[in-house]
Amino acid sequence: MAKQIQARHEEIVQKQEILDKAKVTLKREFIGIDHVIDEVVGAISSWYLFPDLQEKPVIINLWGLTGVGKSSLVSRLAQLIDFGTKFYHFDLGENDTDGWTIKGQLARIYENVNGYPVLLAFDELQHARTLDENGKEMDKTASRIIWQLLDTGRFQISRYSYHLEELHDLMQKLRYLLKNGVRVSKGKVISKIEYFIEYMDLRREYKKIEGSETKLETNNVLFVPTSYHEDIFSLAKEKFSTSFEVKEMLMELNGNETLKFLFDIFSIGNSPKPVDCSKGLIFVLGNLDEAYTMSNDFNPDMDADEFHEQSMKINVPIIKKALKKRFRNEQIARLGNMHIIYPAFSKKSFQKIIELELSKIVEKVNAYQKIKLQFDQSVHDLIYKEGVYPTQGTRPIFTTIHQIIHTKLGKVISEMILKNLVVSSIIFKAKDNYIFADYYDKELKIHSLSFHQQLNLENLRKNKQDDVQAITAVHEAGHVIISAILLHTVPEVIYSNTAEAGTGGFVYTKFKWKYISRKEITNRLALFLGGLAAEKIIFGEENITTGAEEDIEKATNFITVMLKQCGMGKLPAAYHAKDPQTRNYLHDQGSELCREAETWILKAMALAEETLKAQEVLLLKMADYLSDNRQINKQQCYQLLERYARNFDGDSLIENGDLLFYRNHLKEKVAVLESVTERTS
Repeated sequence: MAKQIQARHEEIVQKQEILDKAKVTLKREFIGIDHVIDEVVGAISSWYLFPDLQEKPVIINLWGLTGVGKSSLVSRLAQLIDFGTKFYHFDLGENDTDGWTIKGQLARIYENVNGYPVLLAFDELQHARTLDENGKEMDKTASRIIWQLLDTGRFQISRYSYHLEELHDLMQKLRYLLKNGVRVSKGKVISKIEYFIEYMDLRREYKKIEGSETKLETNNVLFVPTSYHEDIFSLAKEKFSTSFEVKEMLMELNGNETLKFLFDIFSIGNSPKPVDCSKGLIFVLGNLDEAYTMSNDFNPDMDADEFHEQSMKINVPIIKKALKKRFRNEQIARLGNMHIIYPAFSKKSFQKIIELELSKIVEKVNAYQKIKLQFDQSVHDLIYKEGVYPTQGTRPIFTTIHQIIHTKLGKVISEMILKNLVVSSIIFKAKDNYIFADYYDKELKIHSLSFHQQLNLENLRKNKQDDVQAITAVHEAGHVIISAILLHTVPEVIYSNTAEAGTGGFVYTKFKWKYISRKEITNRLALFLGGLAAEKIIFGEENITTGAEEDIEKATNFITVMLKQCGMGKLPAAYHAKDPQTRNYLHDQGSELCREAETWILKAMALAEETLKAQEVLLLKMADYLSDNRQINKQQCYQLLERYARNFDGDSLIENGDLLFYRNHLKEKVAVLESVTERTS
């Protein structure tokens, strides 16, 4: 017993060392998610060290934007802890309509690791939703297996096997032979042996050559040929440990006993198979748009640090609330409480990922060609500018590196060989629309090669200084001024030209308070309509453009939500249209709410125009700058406000995130109440 305990202790120590090394390796290979790796390794430690103690699977949920490394982290972890052959990955995005692939994977678990520790990954869980956008039940038969596994770790599958057909045919043949005089003892045919061999087509197996004659070996003819033993074992693995045990049992039986034995095997093979993953570790992976609200913003000009900051505010209650949009309550409960949330990558993380990928290229070229590659900072910067879409993770970076570097390596190396260059290092640089490869022999530059590089995003970012940029400049300036004057908030950044398709420009604003009061509804509406109002003031009403359509839609959605759902109208009630998809739009029913919404919108439009006319000098100066320059940052915007805004007080800006108007108002009321109480007592 002491030796067994000692062996277990040694095994635990060894496994802990494997986990510690895995954590170090993962942090080296996956950038920007150190705390995620810490949480994952910590969450699996009990399962990995003491699998025999668990009766239900351990469930770990990983949530994050696309391309942040959820799937690759789990796959790499499986390799590092020696579970590569016991790792089963289910892509629920592919298995959205039927469950055959899922069942096939489960059959492999039954055949290989049933009842033993196993690692499963259910990827893209959001596609296995059981509630539609309107909260109605969806028919998701294929995913029922998943939810049962998440609950108990056990499930039964009915799986077809061609071995069943072969076994059925064998039973029919053997039954016929017994009826026609074949006798069996201890698994061997003892009468009408040659007849048996001919009928079963086994002549080739039992023939022997003696001199010039061919005879049949009839001393050890098995009633159930050896070729069927493995098939019988595969149909009833829960009954035997090896196919040798099958042979041993058959060698104890006569003819009728053999038929009964085969019938029992057929019944077992034809019955549902119990898949047991109760000692498993199950990773659930997904991207919830309802939680990661920035996920649909593909604008490469958005600040990666801003998305990172937003994602850091996502917590478990937010995740569970998002899950309620897609799954029933009992299904969410089966996911448990172990939710690990990936942040969006920060700018620093993206830069480290680029550095890591380029270092891999350096290592490979040095290993194969014994040449030291170097990448100038200008190459790093170009890859970032061309390859980073903050909400799309690493995948665009990898393809950009391939486009900018990999496609040129062959030419760079072949140039060196063809010209017989003695090279110690090659330095890549980027300038304008070109990539340069400079060849060095120690410190001496001996050759250079240049490549024209198509810059997809940088060309789109160039100042156009055309009518479109002028219109956008006026439009976005209108939004900025309304934000600063009426809502006392200076935007973080303003663009009059952006690389995003279908977007002329945008204003990004972060309000410091997290609620909407009745007194600010008109100002919020004016903010939406500020771009249209600015166009009207600068260009004239007859020259306003259609670029405000998204703003108008947002304004309409906003006021209808306020009136129909938030009780901000004349009656504090929730209203619902017959078609839920039209709830947040005005429609031709002549209702009181529609007329009330129109009144709010007209009032807000008048306020926007009035405010911008009063600040026309500021509007012109800001728009003029944006017509020549694609961007204004917060500090530049603040300087323009101080210089050109009328009656502007910088102290009126709300920069403090801990606004306590409502709290202080409550405390003042309480103080008054207590004062009155003291005087009257």
